[in-house]
Amino acid sequence: MTFLYAPVLERRKAKMLGVEAIPAKINFLGVSFHDVTMQETLELIERFVKDRKPHKMFSVNVACYIESLEDSFMQSFYEKCELLTLDSMGLYFASKLLGLPFRETVPTSYLTLELLKIAAAKKYRIYLLGSKPEYLARAIRRIEERYPGVDIVGSSHGYFTMEEEPIVVERIAKANPDILLIGISTPIKEKFVARNSELLKVPVQIGVGGTIDVLAGVIHLPPRWVRMAGLEWVNRLRQEPRRLWKRYLRTNVAFGLILLKRFVLPTVKS
Repeated sequence: MTFLYAPVLERRKAKMLGVEAIPAKINFLGVSFHDVTMQETLELIERFVKDRKPHKMFSVNVACYIESLEDSFMQSFYEKCELLTLDSMGLYFASKLLGLPFRETVPTSYLTLELLKIAAAKKYRIYLLGSKPEYLARAIRRIEERYPGVDIVGSSHGYFTMEEEPIVVERIAKANPDILLIGISTPIKEKFVARNSELLKVPVQIGVGGTIDVLAGVIHLPPRWVRMAGLEWVNRLRQEPRRLWKRYLRTNVAFGLILLKRFVLPTVKS
Protein backbone atom coordinates (compact mmCIF):
# COMPACT_ATOMS: atom_id res chain seq x y z
CA MET A 1 0.00 0.00 0.00
CA THR A 2 1.41 3.38 -0.98
CA PHE A 3 1.54 5.91 1.86
CA LEU A 4 0.22 9.37 0.99
CA TYR A 5 0.90 12.56 2.92
CA ALA A 6 -2.23 14.30 4.25
CA PRO A 7 -1.77 17.24 1.81
CA VAL A 8 -1.89 14.84 -1.14
CA LEU A 9 -5.04 13.17 0.19
CA GLU A 10 -6.57 16.60 0.79
CA ARG A 11 -5.98 17.63 -2.84
CA ARG A 12 -7.46 14.38 -4.14
CA LYS A 13 -10.53 14.65 -1.92
CA ALA A 14 -11.13 18.25 -3.02
CA LYS A 15 -10.80 17.23 -6.67
CA MET A 16 -13.34 14.43 -6.22
CA LEU A 17 -15.80 16.81 -4.56
CA GLY A 18 -15.28 19.43 -7.25
CA VAL A 19 -14.25 22.16 -4.80
CA GLU A 20 -11.18 24.36 -4.51
CA ALA A 21 -8.57 22.76 -2.26
CA ILE A 22 -7.34 24.77 0.69
CA PRO A 23 -3.54 25.08 0.39
CA ALA A 24 -1.89 22.34 2.40
CA LYS A 25 1.13 23.05 4.60
CA ILE A 26 4.11 20.75 4.93
CA ASN A 27 6.76 21.18 7.60
CA PHE A 28 10.22 21.44 6.09
CA LEU A 29 12.89 21.28 8.81
CA GLY A 30 11.16 23.77 11.08
CA VAL A 31 9.24 25.95 8.61
CA SER A 32 5.83 25.06 7.18
CA PHE A 33 5.22 25.78 3.49
CA HIS A 34 2.11 25.47 1.35
CA ASP A 35 2.32 22.83 -1.34
CA VAL A 36 1.05 24.78 -4.36
CA THR A 37 2.03 25.06 -8.00
CA MET A 38 2.53 28.33 -9.86
CA GLN A 39 -0.91 27.99 -11.47
CA GLU A 40 -2.60 27.24 -8.15
CA THR A 41 -0.87 30.24 -6.60
CA LEU A 42 -2.21 32.54 -9.31
CA GLU A 43 -5.71 31.11 -8.82
CA LEU A 44 -5.46 31.63 -5.05
CA ILE A 45 -4.37 35.23 -5.56
CA GLU A 46 -7.46 35.80 -7.69
CA ARG A 47 -9.55 34.26 -4.90
CA PHE A 48 -7.87 36.55 -2.36
CA VAL A 49 -8.66 39.60 -4.51
CA LYS A 50 -12.35 38.64 -4.55
CA ASP A 51 -12.36 37.97 -0.80
CA ARG A 52 -11.11 41.54 -0.08
CA LYS A 53 -9.63 40.59 3.30
CA PRO A 54 -5.86 41.18 3.75
CA HIS A 55 -3.76 38.15 2.74
CA LYS A 56 0.01 37.88 3.13
CA MET A 57 1.81 35.92 0.40
CA PHE A 58 5.56 35.33 0.70
CA SER A 59 8.04 32.98 -0.95
CA VAL A 60 11.18 31.77 0.85
CA ASN A 61 14.65 31.07 -0.52
CA VAL A 62 17.57 29.47 1.35
CA ALA A 63 18.76 32.79 2.82
CA CYS A 64 15.28 33.66 4.16
CA TYR A 65 14.84 30.11 5.45
CA ILE A 66 18.05 30.28 7.48
CA GLU A 67 17.15 33.74 8.81
CA SER A 68 13.75 32.42 9.92
CA LEU A 69 15.47 29.68 11.95
CA GLU A 70 17.64 32.31 13.63
CA ASP A 71 14.89 34.89 14.21
CA SER A 72 11.73 34.02 16.15
CA PHE A 73 9.90 36.98 14.60
CA MET A 74 10.58 35.73 11.07
CA GLN A 75 9.45 32.21 11.91
CA SER A 76 6.27 33.51 13.55
CA PHE A 77 5.57 35.81 10.62
CA TYR A 78 5.92 33.04 8.06
CA GLU A 79 3.63 30.81 10.11
CA LYS A 80 0.95 33.53 9.93
CA CYS A 81 1.19 34.01 6.16
CA GLU A 82 -1.94 32.96 4.31
CA LEU A 83 0.32 31.63 1.57
CA LEU A 84 3.99 30.65 1.99
CA THR A 85 5.79 28.98 -0.91
CA LEU A 86 9.21 27.62 -1.83
CA ASP A 87 11.23 30.16 -3.82
CA SER A 88 14.45 28.16 -4.02
CA MET A 89 15.41 25.07 -5.98
CA GLY A 90 17.88 24.39 -3.16
CA LEU A 91 14.99 23.98 -0.73
CA TYR A 92 13.08 21.96 -3.33
CA PHE A 93 15.97 19.52 -3.87
CA ALA A 94 16.43 19.15 -0.11
CA SER A 95 12.70 18.48 0.32
CA LYS A 96 12.96 15.63 -2.17
CA LEU A 97 15.79 14.10 -0.14
CA LEU A 98 13.41 14.21 2.84
CA GLY A 99 10.67 12.55 0.80
CA LEU A 100 8.34 15.56 1.02
CA PRO A 101 5.75 15.91 -1.78
CA PHE A 102 6.34 19.52 -2.84
CA ARG A 103 5.45 19.70 -6.53
CA GLU A 104 7.34 22.81 -7.60
CA THR A 105 8.81 26.13 -6.53
CA VAL A 106 6.98 29.45 -6.89
CA PRO A 107 9.70 32.12 -7.30
CA THR A 108 8.22 35.57 -6.80
CA SER A 109 10.00 37.14 -9.79
CA TYR A 110 8.41 34.65 -12.19
CA LEU A 111 5.12 34.78 -10.29
CA THR A 112 5.02 38.56 -10.67
CA LEU A 113 5.54 38.37 -14.43
CA GLU A 114 2.59 35.98 -14.75
CA LEU A 115 0.49 37.98 -12.31
CA LEU A 116 0.96 41.19 -14.29
CA LYS A 117 -0.53 39.46 -17.35
CA ILE A 118 -3.63 38.53 -15.33
CA ALA A 119 -3.79 41.98 -13.73
CA ALA A 120 -3.78 43.64 -17.16
CA ALA A 121 -6.56 41.36 -18.41
CA LYS A 122 -8.73 41.62 -15.29
CA LYS A 123 -7.97 45.27 -14.52
CA TYR A 124 -6.59 44.57 -11.06
CA ARG A 125 -5.27 47.64 -9.29
CA ILE A 126 -1.52 47.36 -8.56
CA TYR A 127 0.65 49.30 -6.11
CA LEU A 128 4.44 49.02 -6.20
CA LEU A 129 6.43 49.53 -3.00
CA GLY A 130 10.21 49.28 -2.98
CA SER A 131 13.50 49.82 -4.82
CA LYS A 132 15.23 53.15 -5.47
CA PRO A 133 13.12 56.01 -6.88
CA GLU A 134 14.81 55.95 -10.28
CA TYR A 135 14.54 52.15 -10.59
CA LEU A 136 10.91 52.26 -9.48
CA ALA A 137 10.04 54.85 -12.14
CA ARG A 138 11.82 52.76 -14.78
CA ALA A 139 9.97 49.62 -13.67
CA ILE A 140 6.61 51.35 -14.01
CA ARG A 141 7.44 52.55 -17.53
CA ARG A 142 8.51 49.07 -18.60
CA ILE A 143 5.44 47.44 -17.02
CA GLU A 144 3.11 49.82 -18.86
CA GLU A 145 4.94 49.09 -22.12
CA ARG A 146 4.94 45.31 -21.73
CA TYR A 147 1.54 44.85 -20.10
CA PRO A 148 -0.89 47.23 -21.84
CA GLY A 149 -3.95 47.90 -19.74
CA VAL A 150 -2.28 47.25 -16.39
CA ASP A 151 -3.60 49.66 -13.75
CA ILE A 152 -0.80 50.91 -11.51
CA VAL A 153 -2.62 53.06 -8.97
CA GLY A 154 0.43 54.19 -7.05
CA SER A 155 4.04 53.60 -6.04
CA SER A 156 6.48 54.42 -3.26
CA HIS A 157 10.21 53.78 -3.10
CA GLY A 158 11.55 51.50 -0.40
CA TYR A 159 13.91 53.93 1.35
CA PHE A 160 11.48 55.60 3.75
CA THR A 161 12.18 56.11 7.46
CA MET A 162 10.12 54.83 10.39
CA GLU A 163 8.79 58.36 10.80
CA GLU A 164 7.63 58.34 7.17
CA GLU A 165 6.08 54.86 7.37
CA PRO A 166 2.57 56.01 8.45
CA ILE A 167 2.48 58.36 5.44
CA VAL A 168 3.41 55.50 3.10
CA VAL A 169 0.79 53.22 4.67
CA GLU A 170 -1.89 55.89 4.36
CA ARG A 171 -0.95 56.54 0.74
CA ILE A 172 -1.29 52.84 -0.08
CA ALA A 173 -4.61 52.50 1.72
CA LYS A 174 -6.04 55.56 -0.07
CA ALA A 175 -4.96 54.17 -3.46
CA ASN A 176 -7.14 51.11 -2.71
CA PRO A 177 -5.09 48.55 -4.69
CA ASP A 178 -6.06 44.92 -5.14
CA ILE A 179 -2.43 43.81 -5.06
CA LEU A 180 0.58 45.30 -3.27
CA LEU A 181 4.00 44.23 -4.59
CA ILE A 182 6.58 44.78 -1.83
CA GLY A 183 10.11 44.93 -3.22
CA ILE A 184 12.02 45.54 0.02
CA SER A 185 14.81 43.48 1.58
CA THR A 186 14.30 40.81 4.23
CA PRO A 187 13.47 41.23 7.11
CA ILE A 188 12.40 44.86 6.56
CA LYS A 189 9.43 43.95 4.35
CA GLU A 190 8.23 41.26 6.75
CA LYS A 191 8.32 43.70 9.68
CA PHE A 192 6.56 46.36 7.59
CA VAL A 193 3.74 43.98 6.73
CA ALA A 194 3.50 42.63 10.29
CA ARG A 195 3.01 46.18 11.61
CA ASN A 196 0.67 47.38 8.90
CA SER A 197 -1.17 44.53 7.17
CA GLU A 198 -4.61 45.47 8.50
CA LEU A 199 -4.01 49.21 8.04
CA LEU A 200 -3.01 48.72 4.40
CA LYS A 201 -6.40 47.13 3.64
CA VAL A 202 -4.95 45.43 0.55
CA PRO A 203 -6.39 41.99 -0.31
CA VAL A 204 -3.08 40.62 -1.64
CA GLN A 205 0.21 41.69 -0.05
CA ILE A 206 3.12 39.95 -1.80
CA GLY A 207 6.77 40.11 -0.78
CA VAL A 208 8.64 40.20 -4.09
CA GLY A 209 12.21 41.01 -2.96
CA GLY A 210 14.31 42.32 -5.86
CA THR A 211 11.57 41.86 -8.47
CA ILE A 212 11.04 45.58 -8.98
CA ASP A 213 14.70 45.85 -10.00
CA VAL A 214 14.09 42.93 -12.39
CA LEU A 215 11.12 44.77 -13.88
CA ALA A 216 13.31 47.87 -14.23
CA GLY A 217 15.92 45.87 -16.15
CA VAL A 218 18.56 46.47 -13.47
CA ILE A 219 18.68 42.83 -12.34
CA HIS A 220 18.48 40.09 -14.95
CA LEU A 221 16.91 36.69 -14.44
CA PRO A 222 19.11 33.70 -15.31
CA PRO A 223 18.56 31.14 -18.07
CA ARG A 224 16.09 28.42 -17.13
CA TRP A 225 18.81 25.77 -16.80
CA VAL A 226 20.61 27.88 -14.19
CA ARG A 227 17.45 28.19 -12.12
CA MET A 228 16.56 24.51 -12.47
CA ALA A 229 20.07 23.57 -11.34
CA GLY A 230 19.56 25.56 -8.14
CA LEU A 231 22.18 28.16 -9.10
CA GLU A 232 20.01 31.27 -9.33
CA TRP A 233 21.79 32.63 -6.24
CA VAL A 234 25.04 32.61 -8.26
CA ASN A 235 23.37 34.78 -10.88
CA ARG A 236 22.23 37.27 -8.21
CA LEU A 237 25.64 37.23 -6.52
CA ARG A 238 27.34 37.99 -9.84
CA GLN A 239 25.14 41.08 -10.29
CA GLU A 240 25.24 42.33 -6.68
CA PRO A 241 28.45 40.97 -5.13
CA ARG A 242 29.04 43.72 -2.57
CA ARG A 243 25.52 43.55 -1.17
CA LEU A 244 25.02 39.79 -1.18
CA TRP A 245 28.32 37.93 -0.73
CA LYS A 246 28.37 37.93 3.07
CA ARG A 247 24.70 37.00 3.35
CA TYR A 248 24.92 34.17 0.82
CA LEU A 249 28.17 32.84 2.28
CA ARG A 250 26.71 32.69 5.79
CA THR A 251 23.28 31.29 4.88
CA ASN A 252 24.52 28.78 2.28
CA VAL A 253 27.10 27.41 4.71
CA ALA A 254 24.45 27.22 7.44
CA PHE A 255 22.06 25.40 5.10
CA GLY A 256 24.81 23.00 4.07
CA LEU A 257 25.53 22.20 7.72
CA ILE A 258 21.83 21.50 8.35
CA LEU A 259 21.77 19.04 5.47
CA LEU A 260 25.06 17.50 6.61
CA LYS A 261 23.67 16.90 10.09
CA ARG A 262 20.39 15.58 8.69
CA PHE A 263 21.69 13.23 6.01
CA VAL A 264 25.40 12.48 6.43
CA LEU A 265 26.17 12.34 10.15
CA PRO A 266 23.43 9.80 11.02
CA THR A 267 24.82 7.50 8.31
CA VAL A 268 28.36 7.85 9.65
CA LYS A 269 27.24 7.13 13.22
CA SER A 270 25.32 4.06 12.17
